[in-house]
Amino acid sequence: MKLASLPILYSNSNKEMGSSSYGRISKKLILLLTIAVCCGYIYHKSLAFRNEINLNPEDPKGGSAEIIDGTPAPPVSEYLLSEESERLTRKIPVSHVFVASAYYYPTSKSLGNNAVAFNMVVDSKNFDISKYTYNFVGANGTHTESGLAISQIEEEEMCRYAPTVARGNTVENLKKLELESGGTKVEIPFKMARYTAPKPVIICISPQFVAEQWQIFLMHAHTAHRPFKVFKMIRLDSPAPDEYIIDHYFKFLSNLKSSRFGAHIHIYVISIVKAYFELMKEYERQGYLTIENWMRMKFDKPGSQYFEPNLNTELRNQAGALTDCLLQYKEAAEYIAFFDLDDVLFPLNYPTYLEEFNAEYAQKPDATSLVYGRREHEFIKAETLAEYDFHELVASLKTSYTRAGKVVVKPERHNTTWIHASHREDPTKRIHIKTPHLIHVQRPIQKNGNNEIKDMWKSRFWRFNETIHEGDIAAIHEDIQRMKKNKEVARIANGLPSRDFYFPVVFKCYLKQFYGRKLTECPNAEKCVMPQRKDIKCMHTDAKYFSGPSSEPFTFHYFTNPFWSSDYGCYQ
Repeated sequence: MKLASLPILYSNSNKEMGSSSYGRISKKLILLLTIAVCCGYIYHKSLAFRNEINLNPEDPKGGSAEIIDGTPAPPVSEYLLSEESERLTRKIPVSHVFVASAYYYPTSKSLGNNAVAFNMVVDSKNFDISKYTYNFVGANGTHTESGLAISQIEEEEMCRYAPTVARGNTVENLKKLELESGGTKVEIPFKMARYTAPKPVIICISPQFVAEQWQIFLMHAHTAHRPFKVFKMIRLDSPAPDEYIIDHYFKFLSNLKSSRFGAHIHIYVISIVKAYFELMKEYERQGYLTIENWMRMKFDKPGSQYFEPNLNTELRNQAGALTDCLLQYKEAAEYIAFFDLDDVLFPLNYPTYLEEFNAEYAQKPDATSLVYGRREHEFIKAETLAEYDFHELVASLKTSYTRAGKVVVKPERHNTTWIHASHREDPTKRIHIKTPHLIHVQRPIQKNGNNEIKDMWKSRFWRFNETIHEGDIAAIHEDIQRMKKNKEVARIANGLPSRDFYFPVVFKCYLKQFYGRKLTECPNAEKCVMPQRKDIKCMHTDAKYFSGPSSEPFTFHYFTNPFWSSDYGCYQ
């Protein structure tokens, strides 16, 4: 019975009954029928929804786990525009700008002295922002100076907002930084760029959300990390005192040979399963990586019409996060790699990343990047930390086709990047590495799960076809075993998820939206329904958000004091 027919049925019944008392009974009966039909309809839709996203509500330890409804309400604002057909065409008076980060460089080889860089997301459809110059003001307490910041964008044409970096030069000893639009100034928080780095190579990992694949994290963290004493790597052109530089630099060189591969991971996180977060934090304390909160974009007081920024920015502003990492380490690292967490590189010809990259660049000194192709791989993952064995993981690896690559750059040659390689880069100046490939472990296979990922992604895998030296496998395995004995890691281990839950949900959503097909909308996970489970808790980033006064042509938005919240839920 269709719900739309109920009012008509009710009307006809009243005309034929004639008795008022009988009519009242009839009304009650029809009301009960209406409620029953509505309940049946809702139940049917809930089943259809569960089938649509292929949920597996099975609890990892047996039994069932309750799934609760959970998609955060979209932002409510009188200024919010939501007409799908107008997302890429509608012109509005103001281009809204979210400032993700800003950096100050007392000295810079590529930017000059007293440089500033604004890392932003900008509504790019109202007018051409590709070579726009932004007005800014710098002050140091005694002197104020206006400047122009030249922009460079990494635009995806199917998205309304474009990742943008604007850079310029200002006063020395900068204390206050403002962006200006239409005569209105907004003070923007900024950070000092890094002049020291834990390792000569920094691996920038794109933002994680509803992260649960701790097995892949361990593989990457232990592969990149040096399992011996670490000395800070300091560039010889650092503003630090000369004797400090020389002492630490030679200590760094003397210890380089004891490195596994000599890289430090800088990973961006939006949301993550709580036990996995605790594991990652312990690895941070042990020096394996640096975790950075990556913010969802919010306009506190928009003041004028706007399109929702997260829905209209490519892949949770992944390009912006990688660019943030580039800007942070621009003066500190010898090389920066822009990888996903499931992109793992094993050097082939030299014992460290530094030596391997140096050798490749020596063949073409003016190259702008090294491009490593990625081969898709599947592997059988351990269900518990106690079972995690690196020898077994490598033995289970199977190889598939080569996909779009990822890049390694000399940071002084770049001011922005994109998900794979900068759109601003001359492709003829890249070095394409034939071997080794990145081992892209995108398809983790559960020992005892239903592995619906195999049905969703039908691809041929064959015998493992990359080289990992036996000595490296043994050393990485030994380092993992050492960390298993860490008291905090042992405490966390029991809470780590043993079965996939969010991974197949997101993967299916991506397959339906844009994987393997021509883009028809801005690619991101904003339309993916993230079901919540009472037995799965997540940590999520949050901050205090601010908006500058409404102004034309730009209204600026930013945040301060980022923190972790356990109250938000498991969402992007």
